[in-house]
Amino acid sequence: MLVNESLILINEARNSVNESLILADESLILVDESLILADESLILADESLILADESLILAGECLILADESLILADESLILVNESLILADESLMVLLLL
Repeated sequence: MLVNESLILINEARNSVNESLILADESLILVDESLILADESLILADESLILADESLILAGECLILADESLILADESLILVNESLILADESLMVLLLL
């Protein structure tokens, strides 16, 4: 009787150890999957930073172009004003004739 009970307890202990090993394997698989996801997240974060840098560069270039456009607009207004002055002077000359 004691031998049978001991064998039953030993089998139960083995089963518990086997279940623990299975759970440990599953835990390791989950850890591996978590590490893979963490690596993928880091890659995506790096790509996001690269895109953010490129966006900032493009925004800076847009600001430069906007400044250049404003300068050209100012120069155009100066030319328009000069043209108006010349037109006024031409009218004065015509009126004097």
